[in-house]
Amino acid sequence: MTDIFPKTIDEIKQGIQTGYIDSAINSNLAFRPELIFNDYKKGKKVLSSIEEELRRCNEFCISVAFITLSGITPLLQTLSELEKRGIPGKVLTTDYLVFSEPAAIEKLASLKNIEVKMFCSNQENGGFHTKGYIFRKEETYRIIIGSSNLTSNAITVNKEWNTKIVSTQRGTVVQEVLGEFNNLWIDEHTHAYEQFIEEYRIRYRIAKEQKKIARSQEIPTLEAYKLKPNKMQAAFIQNLEVLRNQGANKALLISATG
Repeated sequence: MTDIFPKTIDEIKQGIQTGYIDSAINSNLAFRPELIFNDYKKGKKVLSSIEEELRRCNEFCISVAFITLSGITPLLQTLSELEKRGIPGKVLTTDYLVFSEPAAIEKLASLKNIEVKMFCSNQENGGFHTKGYIFRKEETYRIIIGSSNLTSNAITVNKEWNTKIVSTQRGTVVQEVLGEFNNLWIDEHTHAYEQFIEEYRIRYRIAKEQKKIARSQEIPTLEAYKLKPNKMQAAFIQNLEVLRNQGANKALLISATG
């Protein structure tokens, strides 16, 4: 564990004061907690924050439920730069709902500095919904956690809320986040890229074909599924109403066919 520079601690303390106590307190923006969201009117994108942290980190870990090619394409230049610099990264995703695109996973795995794994969900271990981005620069961690998957819409246009925290490596929250990521990374249901990719390609292709067939079929209307009494049932209801109007409080139905 590296020593924590006193200046870094002071910067983080000032950032916490600005973020959680009084916005009028002056501090370095790079050390403040922050809400990360998309707002084109203000020129804000989740993508920009992720890209910024990638460029200045010494190491990164990403755990997201869904990854698409359109989601990683804007980051490929930055990721390629990190590959050249030898900045190590870990990416954890899942087969949950068979949503993540094999092409996107393959692209990430092709980068020599990135290790990719997949958490395989089932009825026992439940779904996988994590959306977390962990960046380490020397003794400082910046972590973005919230609602954004690594998809184009999530990091550019969707209404997304993510919190960025800044902490030293000795902070409780950082230790808990790293601990949870590492637990998932080594979980018995988590498989290395070479172990899962072939089977996942097949499952994804089948799921895609099934969705295509479903979209091509005529969408049923609610009216088509409304239950209507047949001729015999209608007659029974009519006779029952006659009996009730006559003051009867009992009726007997005999139906030989059940």
